Amino acid sequence: MKLKKNIVLQAVLWIIQGALVGIGAILPGVSGGTLCYAFGIYNPLLEVLANPIKGLKKHWLMLIFVVLGVAVGFVGFSGITAWLLAWNTPVVLCVFMGLIFGTVPDIWKDAGEKGRNKFSIMGLVISFVALAALFITLQSFLQISIAPSIPAWALCGLLWGLGFIVPGLSSSTFIMFFGLYGQMSEGISRLDLSVLIPLGLALVATFLLLSKVMKLVLDKFHSVVSHCVLGFVLATTMMITTVTEEGSPTVIETFHGVNIPIYIGCVIGGAVASFLLTLLFAKIRSTVEAERGEN
Repeated sequence: MKLKKNIVLQAVLWIIQGALVGIGAILPGVSGGTLCYAFGIYNPLLEVLANPIKGLKKHWLMLIFVVLGVAVGFVGFSGITAWLLAWNTPVVLCVFMGLIFGTVPDIWKDAGEKGRNKFSIMGLVISFVALAALFITLQSFLQISIAPSIPAWALCGLLWGLGFIVPGLSSSTFIMFFGLYGQMSEGISRLDLSVLIPLGLALVATFLLLSKVMKLVLDKFHSVVSHCVLGFVLATTMMITTVTEEGSPTVIETFHGVNIPIYIGCVIGGAVASFLLTLLFAKIRSTVEAERGEN
């Protein structure tokens, strides 16, 4: 009975984490892959994509509830997310900054699981600087507008797939640079098949083509690659303050006076919530594994 209760609680947490990943994928500046990595979903998901039969046998239960959560967050909350962004974009983004920051201790621990050396630290620093420089360059010099179309939605799916396979790459940020973000979000919230089908097909194709490569690289160079991912995560999180939906103020643009304690409170609140969620999930997972071993 106790085992069943813990499994149910674990499933609820998987759904919550999946929903946050789905919502995060929609938010400008937030990487769905970053949240997957931060919540410990990334490696199991990569195993399933790289080797479906073996991966599903090992992680099928987790995958069911995570995918359910992602669907709820991605589709079910797309309209609510758009409303929240219109209400107060900086506050929403600060909360998600906090959610990611709160998982950094766990990511750091995971990155050093197989050792940590000077190349690992160099990878962290270089990846942070490189991605931050890329974001700044795109914001400053790249202004590309793509007309909404089936190829455009397929491009969005490709970018979203890359955002999940390579944690730290914010798909929504790049989609905003191409001027497709608003209409894409609207199409998703309306369940518009002309948007969903090309987007979904390109997303799945990207997963299947790149997941094995990423899994191989991560297995062979775990320490360096994991620290590079942490660098990507930190760079993406910091750049959230400078990226927002067209027509809305960025966090930095509104970071003054009365806003300062509100934004700091949102970041701290999000960080504490995700840190406690990570601890709770780890505790429940270890309890379930221990109880299964006894039975």
